[in-house]
Parts: sequence; structure tokens; C-alpha cells
Amino acid sequence: MQLHEFTSVVEQVFPIGAAMPGDPVGLQVASHRRTAKRILVAYEVTDQVVLEAERMEADCILAFHPLIYTPLTTLGTEQRVQRLVRRLIRADIALVIAHTNVDSHPMGTSKVLAQRLGFDATTVLQPSAYPGYGMGILASLQPAMSFDVVVERVVACCGGPVKYTRPHTDQVHSVAIVAGSGMSFLDLAIDRNADVLITADVKYHGFHEASGVIGLIDPGHFEMEQFVPQTMSELLTPLLPAGTLTVSQVCTNPVQYQAPSHQESFTTPTGSV
Repeated sequence: MQLHEFTSVVEQVFPIGAAMPGDPVGLQVASHRRTAKRILVAYEVTDQVVLEAERMEADCILAFHPLIYTPLTTLGTEQRVQRLVRRLIRADIALVIAHTNVDSHPMGTSKVLAQRLGFDATTVLQPSAYPGYGMGILASLQPAMSFDVVVERVVACCGGPVKYTRPHTDQVHSVAIVAGSGMSFLDLAIDRNADVLITADVKYHGFHEASGVIGLIDPGHFEMEQFVPQTMSELLTPLLPAGTLTVSQVCTNPVQYQAPSHQESFTTPTGSV
């Protein structure tokens, strides 16, 4: 398969027009050989992912997170993005990005997470111009479940610690989910009468904003989106020759967590900010 044929298939499944405005999706790094016969599907590009692609003799990487967000003025070796672009060029590996056009797919990022949580994703939170496409989902919980049970499900599904603030009611009937950085959808989740919003990258004052209005759960950015490469592969595989796609086995999450080593309580000093 030629590279341009592969990008056409990607755009057929994940239309560029369904991406958020300004999101740099599509072909980011071309290759001299212009083929896409062995494609590594990854969450994002790191040195370890490029090494994995080199070892499997891949000629293309399909990644969820864009590598290039802003124009490159130089191609040095010290800055991460520049270094990785240079490495892809040297290895003659193309890079194709499908990001928020994956999020907005009817079986996209938030929908997959909702299913893994056991929630009935009834509707799109913010519909796009493409019928059935849109950002986030709104899930109806029937019967309603306690907020503590919702938190336990998120912890078990996403596999890490969560931050949260409680909703105004303990019984949760409706949950909005925006995988990744979704605090810009807070007001919409409130307008749609969601009892809880599950999203990532919530700042401290964001929890203050939600407090007393809507429950807020932050499981982490990678933790919410870790299932995306497999989802991308499953949606694209029926349209590609057998054996074309391989899902990366590299965990690219740069965030690590340290739990307290003892049970002594910590008291915030009076007057601290």
C-alpha cells in the first residue's frame, strides 16, 4: 500500500473535518519510500516508539497525539520534537496523526471509555458537523449509582489514582465524559444536566469552579486515553490488507506517582496558600 492510499483510508474513517479547529492531524512527516506496508499504531511518538518501529521495519507510524503542534524553525538535536523529527527522517518512517478526529468518532475515545466503565453512552456531548460525530459523550446511569461507586469504577478502569470533587447529590444519574483535556466542556456538561464530569488535566481552581455544582473526576490524561491505539487499529483494520497494523507495546506515559510511605497525616500550615 502506498502512503497516500493509507492516509486516504485514515481520513475516510476519521475525517479531518471532524477534528477540532487548529488540531494538526494528517501527514506530519513524509518518507522517501512513500509506502505504508508495516504501520505501527501508537499513542504518541517517543524515542522508544521510534526504536520499536525501526525494529519491526515499519515504514509508517500512526499516532494519536500530534508530534508537531507549532511550526519548526530549526531541526536541532536537543529539543524533543526536533530530535524525533530528525530521527524519523533518518529512518525514512512517515508519521500520520489522527487525534481529535478519533475523539469525535462515534466509537471514539470517550465512547470507548464509557463502555469500559459499563456506562450507557446515550448521546454526544457536543455534536460536530458530521452526523454522529462529536466531542465527549453523555451517559445515562440506569439505575443510578452512588458517586463512590463511580469513582471506584474509574480507578479500576483507568488503573491509577484519581482526583475528584463530589457532586451535589450522592446518586449519580448522568455522567459526561471528555477523555483528555476537557475542562473547556465544563459549562456544557452543566447545561446538559450531568451530575458528574470525568475528564483530565483539571487545575486546582477548576475543582473550586465545579464544587457544589457538578461532580468532577480526573483520572489522568494518559489513563483516560490509553485504549486509543487499540481502538484505532480495530476501526481501520477492516479497510486494510491483513497484517498491516501493529499496536505499539510501549507505555509512553511520562507521569509517575508516589504514594505516602507511612500513614502519618499531613496538616497544611495555617496561612499557607
